[in-house]
Amino acid sequence: MIRTPSRLFMALIGVAALGLAGCTPDEFASAGDSNASLSVGQVFDPTLPDPAVEVIGPVCAAPDADLVAQMQEQINAERVRLGRSPLKFVENLGFAAQAHACDMATMGRATVVGSNGSSVVHRVRAVEYTACSSAQLIGRARDPYAQVAAWMGHPPDEEIAVHQKFDDAGIGVVQSGGRYWWSVVMADNCG
Repeated sequence: MIRTPSRLFMALIGVAALGLAGCTPDEFASAGDSNASLSVGQVFDPTLPDPAVEVIGPVCAAPDADLVAQMQEQINAERVRLGRSPLKFVENLGFAAQAHACDMATMGRATVVGSNGSSVVHRVRAVEYTACSSAQLIGRARDPYAQVAAWMGHPPDEEIAVHQKFDDAGIGVVQSGGRYWWSVVMADNCG
């Protein structure tokens, strides 16, 4: 069952603002945030805050639908090529991914950690998706094709992109500072 974000959550994000600023190349992390662990993590953790009070990051304009569709096609093409089932792209995970893409652009660095210290687990819970596990891919490639190629060329990212455990995903993308900021949130629905 896919749940849409609560009214309180929608009100919280309604007041968020995004101020994008140009960034220098020195501020950029590598695609995939190779300094951080990208292993598949369990979502159930009773110490996490209630999703209604969790703020996942700034929210900016909706992502470019054509770029999102191209990314969806590329990810699912790689999954099918490797004998995995295609992902279903769902609205609430897309919202979490877009909020994180905006957050990275605001911070001026690619990282799986939100500006408020949140993880993908927090973001998945905040959009009220019932998951047993989740993971996230991030990057800053010039287009969806180059970004998927970069993930597939980096074994830890490839593992996440094609992991059979995941059923659903959401994609976020923001253009800022002459680059695209990509975020893909993946999860398995156990609700």
